[in-house]
Amino acid sequence: MQMTDVHSETAIQSLFQGDGEMAVRCRAVDWSATSLGPVEGWAPALRFAVRTAMECPFAISLWCGEDKVLIYNDAYRAALGSKHPRALARPGSEVWAELWTGVAPMFASIAASQRVYAQDGHFVMARADGSADDAWFTYALSPVRGEDGQIIAYLNVASETTRRVRAQHALREARLDAERAERRLRDVFAQAPAFLAVLHGPEHVFEFVNASYMQLIDHHPVLGRSVLEALPEVTGQGFVKLLDRVYRTGQPFVGREIALMLQRVPGEPPEERFIDFVYQPIVDEDGKSSGIVVHGADVSDAVMARREIERLLQLSEQARSRIEESEARYRFLANAIPVQVWTATPEGQLDYVSERTAEYFGVTDGDVLGDAWIALLHPDDVAPTGERWARSLATGEAYEMEFRLRKAGGPDYRWHLSRATAQHDEDGRILRWFGTNTDVEDHRRAEAELERLTREATEASRAKSDFLTAMSHELRTPLNAIGGYAQLIELGVRGPVTEEQRVDLSRIQRSKNYLDGLISDVLNFAKVGAGRIEYRAERIVLQQTLDAVREMIAPQVEEKKLRLVSTDIPADFCAIADEDRTRQILLNLFANALKFTAPGGTISFAVSATETGVAIVVSDTGIGIPAAKIELIFEPFVQAERALRPSDEGVGLGLAISRRLARAMGGDLRVVSEVGKGSTFTLTLPRCR
Repeated sequence: MQMTDVHSETAIQSLFQGDGEMAVRCRAVDWSATSLGPVEGWAPALRFAVRTAMECPFAISLWCGEDKVLIYNDAYRAALGSKHPRALARPGSEVWAELWTGVAPMFASIAASQRVYAQDGHFVMARADGSADDAWFTYALSPVRGEDGQIIAYLNVASETTRRVRAQHALREARLDAERAERRLRDVFAQAPAFLAVLHGPEHVFEFVNASYMQLIDHHPVLGRSVLEALPEVTGQGFVKLLDRVYRTGQPFVGREIALMLQRVPGEPPEERFIDFVYQPIVDEDGKSSGIVVHGADVSDAVMARREIERLLQLSEQARSRIEESEARYRFLANAIPVQVWTATPEGQLDYVSERTAEYFGVTDGDVLGDAWIALLHPDDVAPTGERWARSLATGEAYEMEFRLRKAGGPDYRWHLSRATAQHDEDGRILRWFGTNTDVEDHRRAEAELERLTREATEASRAKSDFLTAMSHELRTPLNAIGGYAQLIELGVRGPVTEEQRVDLSRIQRSKNYLDGLISDVLNFAKVGAGRIEYRAERIVLQQTLDAVREMIAPQVEEKKLRLVSTDIPADFCAIADEDRTRQILLNLFANALKFTAPGGTISFAVSATETGVAIVVSDTGIGIPAAKIELIFEPFVQAERALRPSDEGVGLGLAISRRLARAMGGDLRVVSEVGKGSTFTLTLPRCR
C-alpha cells in the first residue's frame, strides 16, 4: 500500500467514526471518484460539518460541492425511503429528481444571503412502488462556508411531519362532518314522535324543543327560559335536582314511568302524566357539562291502563269471594284496551291472552299459551327475545322488547313493543307477570318516512336558497343598468332635461332603489337560510354602535317630524356579537318604527343588563300589531299591516332575517305590541364578561 493510500484511509477513518450504518457506508465510498475528491483534500469546515452530522441524532443531510453530492446520517434514512442507500455520494438533483424544480431555487436564495426555513412544507415525493405521494417536512437549509467565505456545502436539517399534518386534516374534516350531522339531527329531532328538548347551562335554559315536547306541555313558550321559569309547577317534584345532579356529575339518568304534575291549562289544577325519559349530559372536550338532552315519551295511557288492571289483580285473601267478579272485570278491561294483553306464570309460561291477542293471530287463546307463542315470532327475533325474557324471569326486572309477530291471514310480520312487570306477594315472590303488546309498525314506518321527508326538505331548502341567490344576482344587473342610464339622462348626456323629466327620472331612481332593497332582502334571506353568512363574534361597545345607527336614521326622523328619545348608556357597556350584523338588525328595527309611526310620534331606545346578556329595546308610538299576528311578523314573506300600507312595504323579510341573525349570535329578538299604541322590540345579545 502506498503512503498516499494510507493517508487517505486514515483521513476517512477519522472523519467517519463510529459503528452507525452511515458511518460504515461512508467509509466504504471511494470519495476520490466523486466531484468532492479525496477526503484529505476537503475543507476543514466541510469535515467539521460532516463529523457533526454523523454524530447528531436528528435527521441531517449535506449537499456538497457544485454537484450537491449527498452525505447524510442515520436519522435521515427515513426521509429517503427506498432511495437509501443508493443516494449516498450521488448528486442531489439525481436523488431528488422529482423535487428538483422546487428545491433548486432554495440554494440560489441562500447564495443571495436569504434564509430558508419552512414548517410543514409540502412535497410530492416518489415512493418505493414508483407512485407519487404527498409528504410534509419541517426543514431548514443553511450554508457551510470555507475559510474564504465561499459556500462549499449546504446543511439540511429536516423532520417529516406527514402523519401530523394528515391527522390535522382528518380532524378538520371530522369536525365539519360533525357539524353537518348536528344540523341534520336537529331537523330530524324537530319532528320526532318522541319528545326532545336541549337545555343549556347550569340554569337549564331551553335551547331547543321539538313538536312532541310542546304538545306535552300544551305549547307553553319555553325557549330562552329556564326550567323553573317556564315550568314553575315542577318545583318540588325532584326534576330540577335530577337535572342539577346530571349536570354536575356528567352521569346520565334514566327514568321509567315517572309521575309528573303539569299545569297544561292556565287556571286549571295540575294534571298527572307519566313519562319515560333520559337526561343525557352534553360534555365538552374538557370533560365539563355544558347542557343536557331530555328525551322520552308520554306513556300515561299505557301506565293508567296497566295500573287499573294491576289494581284488579291485587286481590287480598279477604276478597277471595269476589275473585270471579274481579276476574270478569279484568278480562273485560283487558279486551277493551287497544293493545294485546297477556299474563304469564312466574316460570314465564303464558296462561292468559286477551281476545284482541287471539284475534290478531287468528287462533284460539289456547293455541298461543305456554311456549306456543314463540312460533309466531319472526325467526330472526326468536333468540334475542328469548334471552331478554329469560333475564327478566331470573332477575324480576321489568321486561321490555321490540319484536315482529306474524299476523293472521298471511306471512306478513308487524313490529310490536312488548312490556311486562311482575306482581309480587308480601314476601317478594313473583305471583304472575302482566304484559302488553303494542303494535308499533306504523310508528316505525312513520319514523322512516320522517327521515326521508327530512332529507327531501333539506335538499329543497338548499335548492330554494340557491335559486333565490341566483335570481337576486340576475335581477340586480338590469336594475343597475336602469339606474345608470337614468343618471346619464339626468346629467344631460342625451340632451337638455326639463323639470318634469327630472321628476320622472327621480321616480325611476326611487323605484330602482326600492327594488334593489327588496333584492338585497331576498339575497340576505337566502344566505341566512343556507347558513352562508359568517359571524365574527367580538367585543362591541354598544354606545358606539347605537350612535352610528342614530346618525344614519337622523335625517328620516327629522323629515317625518318624529321625536327620538334615548337613555344614557355607560361608555363601557358592551356585548359579544358581530358588529355589522348588530347594526343591520338595529337599522331594520328603526326602519319599521319610522314606517309605522305617524308624524309627531316618538321613537325611543334603551339598553339594560339581563341575567345572561344585554337587552336593546326599540319602542315606537305607531299603529301597533294585532295580537294574532305578533309571531307571524318573524316569518319570511309575512307582514302584519300589508293591507294598510301597501306602498311602503317590502317583501316581509327584514324581521325574519333579523331574528335569525340575532339567534345565530346567541341572542334573540322579541316583540310586544298593542294596536293603536305602538310596538316594543327587544334585541338580546350575550354580555361581555
